[in-house]
Amino acid sequence: MKVTPLAAGAVLGALSAFSLALPAQADTAQAQPLSAAAPSQTTRFSVYLPLTHQDQLEQLLQDQTDSNSSRYHAWLTPGQFKQQFGPSRADIAAATALLRTAGFTIVEEKTQNLIVEGPVSALNKTFSTHMQWVRTRHGRNKLAAQNNRLTLPQALAAMGAVIPSFSAHEFAQPHSRVLARGVDLKDSPGFRFSSIGFYYPNDLNEAYRFPSFRAQVTPRGSRHPAQIAGVGAHIGIVISSVIDPADLAATFNSDFKRSNGQDLIQAYSKFSNLPVPTVTIRPVLGGSGAFDPNTADGAEASLDTQMSLGTAPGATETVYNMPDLSDDSIIAAYTDVDEDNLVDVANSSFGGCELFYTAPYNGGVDMTGILKVYHALFQQGNAQGITFVASSGDNGALACNTVDYIVNQAQGTSFILGVSHPAVDPNVTSVGGTNLVTSATPGPDDATYLTENADFDFRLTEDVFFPNDPVSNNIWGSGGGISTIFKKPAYQLLAPTGSAKFRTVPDLSLMMGGCPGDADLDKQDCTQLPRSAILVWIGGQLSLLIGTSASAPEFAGVVALAVELNGGRLGNVNPQIYALGAVQTLIGGEHAPQPLHFFHRVASGNNGFYTVSPNQAYSKVLGQGTLDVVNFLGIPFQPTAGTPNSKTNP
Repeated sequence: MKVTPLAAGAVLGALSAFSLALPAQADTAQAQPLSAAAPSQTTRFSVYLPLTHQDQLEQLLQDQTDSNSSRYHAWLTPGQFKQQFGPSRADIAAATALLRTAGFTIVEEKTQNLIVEGPVSALNKTFSTHMQWVRTRHGRNKLAAQNNRLTLPQALAAMGAVIPSFSAHEFAQPHSRVLARGVDLKDSPGFRFSSIGFYYPNDLNEAYRFPSFRAQVTPRGSRHPAQIAGVGAHIGIVISSVIDPADLAATFNSDFKRSNGQDLIQAYSKFSNLPVPTVTIRPVLGGSGAFDPNTADGAEASLDTQMSLGTAPGATETVYNMPDLSDDSIIAAYTDVDEDNLVDVANSSFGGCELFYTAPYNGGVDMTGILKVYHALFQQGNAQGITFVASSGDNGALACNTVDYIVNQAQGTSFILGVSHPAVDPNVTSVGGTNLVTSATPGPDDATYLTENADFDFRLTEDVFFPNDPVSNNIWGSGGGISTIFKKPAYQLLAPTGSAKFRTVPDLSLMMGGCPGDADLDKQDCTQLPRSAILVWIGGQLSLLIGTSASAPEFAGVVALAVELNGGRLGNVNPQIYALGAVQTLIGGEHAPQPLHFFHRVASGNNGFYTVSPNQAYSKVLGQGTLDVVNFLGIPFQPTAGTPNSKTNP
C-alpha cells in the first residue's frame, strides 16, 4: 500500500483542498429527555454479582502467565470459570427470589450476571426511580433512570450487586480524530524525504520491523513452517459501529502511483497467498444500526479494523457492535466477548476519565462498583486466555474534567490530571502513542525507522460534554499517568514507575500522530513540527486520522501474530511486556544488542505533565517505549517487512 504524502511545509495548504473534518467532541454526554416511560413498558437489564475466591483467582491469573508454573497457559472455559469463581449460589438464589417477588422474570443466568425482564412500574418501585425515555447523542432512544442511576434494595446492595443499565451518560469517547476526508495523494511528492509521514498500515509494518511475508517460521505445536500473518488467530473489535466492507477491501486492493510515475495495481493475494480479510459483525444489544461514515464511531470502526488486519492480515476478525459508548453497552459487549470465548485478543479504542466514577462526581455516591464489574470481566477473559488491549487516550496527562464542570456545568474550567478507563485496568494492556519519523531508505517507497517524539500539541478550547461551554488547557498527546483506583500490579514492580502505589499507564506505545484539526496555531506551527497520521478508508474516501486509536489496534495485530507463533492464546500479556522491558534495561536499554532490543527508547517530549527522555526505561507518556516487532515476538533473525506492495510486505 504505497503512499506519497505531502512534504511537511505544504501540509496545511494541501489539507485546505481536502474536506477538513474537525473533531466531533461537542457531542454531549447528556441525553435529551423525551417523555416519561409508560408503566406497562417491558424492559430488560442485567444484574451483575461479585466473583468469589478472589485470592485463588489472582493466583491462577499469575500462574497462567508464569512459564515455570504447571498452570502456564492452562486456560479455562466460561463454564469452568463460573464453577470456580462465579457468584455464589446463595447470592444468585437470593437475588433471583428478590427480583421475582418484585415482579421481574429471570430470562437467563450467565457467568457473572442475571438477565432480567419486567415492567417499568416494577423498576420504578423496586429501585426508587422514575424511568424516562431520552435520546442519546447517537440519536438512539433509550430508557434512563432519574439521576442516571438506580437505588438498589438493601439486600441487593449488601451482596455487591451492580446494575449498569439505565444511565443516559456517555462519557467514553473514541480516541481518534479525522483530519481530512477525500485525500488524493497520487501526485504529491515523496513524503519520506521530509520530517512527517502519512502512513498505511503496511508502512508501519516496515518501520516497526514486522516479520516479512518471506519469513517462514514454524509455530509452536506445528510441524510446518508458515507465514507469520496471524493465521489462526481471532481479533475482536469492541466499538459502537459497523464498517463498510468495501473500505476494508480498499486497504488491501488499491491503485496508487509510485513516485517514479509508474502505475502499480496491488495484487494483495498474489504477494501474500492470503485472501483479503473479512470481518464478521456481532451485534450487542441490537447494535448501532447502519454504517455512517460521518460519525466518530464509524471512523473509529474503520480505523480499528484496517489497522489490526493491516498488521495481521491472516487473522479472523469480529466486530462487537454495540449501540453506543455508555457503560451498559460496553459492559454488555465485554460480557459477550467472554461468553462467546471466540476471540484471542479484544481491542477497545475508546475511553473515559476514571475519576468520573468516584463519589464527588456522582452526588456523593461511589460508582466505582461499575469499574469492579469491568475488572471482573477482564479477569474472566484473561483466565480464558483472552488479551484485552485499549488506547491510553489522546488528551495527554490531562484526561479529566473538574467536578464543578461535570456536576454544575461550570464555565471557565480546565482539564485536570487523570487516566482513561478501560486502559487503566491492570488486566488490560494500555497503548500510548508517538509521532513517527521515517526516511525513504533504501527506496522512495520505503518507511525506514528514524526516530519518534512524544511532544504534545496545543489545541483550541473544547466543548467536551456541554455545548457552548469550552474547557481550557486542551492538549493532544499520549494519554498517561497514575490511577487513583487500581493498585500497582506486581508486573509493574519490574519497571521504574515511580513512588506511586497505584497502576500507571501506558504499558507501551506505537505511532498515534499529531497536529489535530483543532490545533491552536497561535501557539505552534504545524508545518514545522515532525508529526504523522494514518491513512484509512472511510465510506469510500481516503482519510487522514490520528490518535491512540491507531496504536491500540496495531498492537492487537501484534498480539495476533504472537498467538499464531505461540500456537494458542496468551491471556494478559503485561507480565511479558514488563519482563522484556526489564531485560532490555539490564543489558543497555536503547543500546541493547539487536536480538534483545524489544523497545525503542529514543523518544523525547512530554504529554502535558509527564516527560520522557532518551533511553528512559519507563515513562508515563510511552510506557516501555515502541516496539521492535520481530525482537518482541522472539524471532529476531527472521527477515523483516520491506517496501509496501512487495513480496515482503503486501
